[in-house]
Amino acid sequence: MFPLVKTISAILAFVMMMLPFGNKPIEQKCKTEFTGTFIQSWMTSSWNDERWIEEVENMKKAGIEYLVLQCLADRGYEENGGQWSVYYDTDADSLKDATYGGDCLEPALKYCQDAGIKVFVGLAMFDDFWNEAGMGSTYQDVCHVAGDMIEDIYSKYGEKYKNSLYGWYFTPEISNGLLCQVSLNNLVKGINHIIDRINEVDETKPLLMSPFYSEYLSTGPVASLSSYVKFFNMVKFRDGDIFAPQDAIGAKWTKMENLERTWKLYKTAIDTCDADIKLWANCENFDGAITSETLGGVLSPKITENTSNVTATLDVFVKQMEIASKYAENIITFSYNHYYSPSHVNPAFINAYYDYVKNGYVLENEAPQTPENITMIQNENGIELSWDEAVDNFGIAYYRLEKDGKFLARIDKFYGYEDNYFIDANGDMNSAYTIEAVDVSGNTTGKIAIN
Repeated sequence: MFPLVKTISAILAFVMMMLPFGNKPIEQKCKTEFTGTFIQSWMTSSWNDERWIEEVENMKKAGIEYLVLQCLADRGYEENGGQWSVYYDTDADSLKDATYGGDCLEPALKYCQDAGIKVFVGLAMFDDFWNEAGMGSTYQDVCHVAGDMIEDIYSKYGEKYKNSLYGWYFTPEISNGLLCQVSLNNLVKGINHIIDRINEVDETKPLLMSPFYSEYLSTGPVASLSSYVKFFNMVKFRDGDIFAPQDAIGAKWTKMENLERTWKLYKTAIDTCDADIKLWANCENFDGAITSETLGGVLSPKITENTSNVTATLDVFVKQMEIASKYAENIITFSYNHYYSPSHVNPAFINAYYDYVKNGYVLENEAPQTPENITMIQNENGIELSWDEAVDNFGIAYYRLEKDGKFLARIDKFYGYEDNYFIDANGDMNSAYTIEAVDVSGNTTGKIAIN
């Protein structure tokens, strides 16, 4: 079908899906649980065999069937010299001068093969991608390095770990941002080069991509849809390749109220592809920290109450999965290892998730008890607030403090052992403080006055 006709048909189908009478009930396509996870190479670079075994056992218990190694080679910013770092034992000539950051690849392949977990091997990335996308020559150079990595890795491990070396991950995160839109043809050229190199070594290995949709400094839904139709009909996708978009809720690039619209956009676009590619979901299980904004949150996400990236409460994550399950064949997440592994963060998060799955995808709703021994003391540093850990059937995610009816601070229990106190340097004993405990499932005590 002529591309223009496909584009017009997709736009009409999308508009119909968005109309009230076109919003018919959609049959759920997968369970509201994750079966795969991304992991960043830096996190594993110092792991020994015992730590790998422990983490793979954790993943297996959590029901993980797929592990995506996010990036095994990265080119630093050009202004800093553009030095490559590599996270596996490479013989590729294009990486011979790279800084070695440790072997993340063979331990993952070895221990995942023992556990029956399939691995997508992440290829090359470059830091300047966020500033230039496919503009200029660097992107093409990086895609050629990715092709060299495919040949190098497959020659070493294709036979030895044939049951775990499942596929390849295209690392650059394409979006509907303006830079990606302007350089779309060049982006496609690089992806096609990588697919050609995959076909040279083993055409049965799928390529997984995980782009995202941004509501800031980007094209709108209709223009983005048109771009994706073009994308799906220019890339040389094969049957079985996987398109697993990030829902971008954790990173705050997409608002929850617009998430269903974004999934309808992806589904409409992917239906125009001639290849039988799979639509998966990458549901983000973290609560991203935004510490600055542009024009009051118009050109960038609004500032968040949390000041560091932490695990999202389970009610939010479940809602993301519920929406995705109506459109995607499978759900993976960024990231079990970073935000749910009991070997890394507060075990309360994964324990509540286990309970949710065990009870038929029903979220527990028991609110925490009121914190005890709440104290308010004035000293030379200001007003010091402290309290005992609130009792909960699973655990507390964070405490939220207000002063005179306005947000004051959020104390996250990401690792579980953080102290329960806060010093308000500008407070006095006449200030009206409240505290609210929120558990890992999103249940709350409500606001409690501190006297």
